[in-house]
Amino acid sequence: MRIRGHGANDFPYDVRYETYIARLGLLPFVLQFKQNPAPVNHVALTALTDHWRPETHSFHLACREMTMTLEDMTMINSLPINDLVVTGHVSVVNWRARVGDLIGVQPPLPLSGKTDSSKVKHFWLKEVRRENNSCLVDADEMVVQQYARAYLWYVLTKAVFTDATENSALWMHLELVTDWDTQYSWGSAALAYLYR
Repeated sequence: MRIRGHGANDFPYDVRYETYIARLGLLPFVLQFKQNPAPVNHVALTALTDHWRPETHSFHLACREMTMTLEDMTMINSLPINDLVVTGHVSVVNWRARVGDLIGVQPPLPLSGKTDSSKVKHFWLKEVRRENNSCLVDADEMVVQQYARAYLWYVLTKAVFTDATENSALWMHLELVTDWDTQYSWGSAALAYLYR
């Protein structure tokens, strides 16, 4: 069995990001995922997978039926559940320019003959942030915010909103962290994404 979802210990982190991430209500979550991920018990995970029933979204165990709840999401991942619902439509028009404004680097155009998508590879995101190793010591506030957004985009798409390839960051998740003072119910979004 292959596990979807990872830590973000391979992406440069700076304590100056914490001010902004705390305003989003995601600091406990980020602090948990910036370290090495906990070891995975593959046998237990395989056993749970064997007992998962997609028609009822629950585990059918010998002792009783069990499911993942919203409270579990907040207790396990430290994701807030009492704020605005993560919903709506995110426009993909000029998404590369918006990414450039939000993280300071514009994604490359697709290769000739390839279809355009509103996502970037995690590898690209790490590479463009590693060019300077980390946020420069004398960087102004706007640059620190751009690095913080890039880091948060990476963590959210690596640990919560993973895609089937496990290596892409969708534009729509970066759009949610444009305003540091808008707090969302990330736990309910993560639970809904888990059941999709």
